[in-house]
Amino acid sequence: GLIGEDVTANLRTIKSIPLKLLTNAPEILEVRGEVYIGTESFEQLNSQRAHTGLPLYSNPRNTAAGSIRQLDPKLTASRPLDIWVYGSAHIEGGNAPDTQWETLQWLAQLGFRVNPISEYCETAEDALNYYHRWQEKRGQLGYGTDGVVIKINERGFWDTLGSVGREPKWAIAYKWPSTQTITRLNSININVGRTGKLNPFATLEPVQLGGVTIQHATLHNEDFIKEKDIRVGDWIIVERAGDVIPKIVEVLLERRSDMAEEFSMPLQCPSCNTPVSRLSSEASHFCTNASCPAQLLERIEHFVSKETMDIEGLGGQWIKVFVERGLVKNIADLYSLSEQKIVDLERMGPTLARKILTNIETSKQCSLAQLVYSLGILHVGKEMASRLANNFGSLD
Repeated sequence: GLIGEDVTANLRTIKSIPLKLLTNAPEILEVRGEVYIGTESFEQLNSQRAHTGLPLYSNPRNTAAGSIRQLDPKLTASRPLDIWVYGSAHIEGGNAPDTQWETLQWLAQLGFRVNPISEYCETAEDALNYYHRWQEKRGQLGYGTDGVVIKINERGFWDTLGSVGREPKWAIAYKWPSTQTITRLNSININVGRTGKLNPFATLEPVQLGGVTIQHATLHNEDFIKEKDIRVGDWIIVERAGDVIPKIVEVLLERRSDMAEEFSMPLQCPSCNTPVSRLSSEASHFCTNASCPAQLLERIEHFVSKETMDIEGLGGQWIKVFVERGLVKNIADLYSLSEQKIVDLERMGPTLARKILTNIETSKQCSLAQLVYSLGILHVGKEMASRLANNFGSLD
């Protein structure tokens, strides 16, 4: 969103981030970068943990992210974190160079750690050659990557090209081909979303892929399942799209058993037994019951999440308890909760009750865009909510 977490004290412990710049800089300078843990450093860290009997970390990416968000900077300082700075953003009291390539040289002169393998490319063909060259050599880098970023060099074009949400139109992440592995599909289950959409997902035989244990994969909708002829019991090829989201690429038909079961979407909602509908214009099936318990839980979880009304302390477990006890039957009921109503719930207590109620009260100060997004209206995401709020100006 607009305000993130303050991790300044933790970042100060990373040795490759300068605490003082080498030459004159603008009065205010915001630089962008990515903190990471190198491959060799990660192996040494896990070796130390194994020696002391501590559980091993699964991969460098998650370990780096978790290290930055530690409450104690001393813990962050104990992790082998490093940084690449890749650009500048807000500047006051000074000027930045006119191009991205000159910006990288300027940031290096100021004392920031800039990746030495960055390259200026005159043509799109040069950029593609760079991509293919490092696709072959990426194992020599000493840190994990999932592709290269290609940017328009002339920074004057950036404002004209603009962004969609967090995604700039003047830059693109060109990913490496995804890593793949083979596992077995044990079952196909249904999750009911906040709009009533029935989302099928695969439960897999757990398998390691890119340093992460994969147990589930998205199946999108019934058409996707039928198109790929995915059946329960099949052996499948699974990959992490962009090295993040697990998805099923292919069914190994030569290994299919006679016991493999075809899948059909349920005729009734698995949560409330209401008949399921599918519009001719939609690829998805929907539960049409606005009071469906599964939809209500999902709607409230979305409403209180960090990117919407940011009601800290009100996680999925407490929402489930409030709904099951009849304390919350819709989103508005959150604002009718009192200490008297919730303090005696198991594992609640007065301290946690007051904290949750304080955070609910604080959420009333959220922006109109956050409120519109929090309502979970079909097709109204973060970007659209912001546009609607800017256009109308007020809730009325």
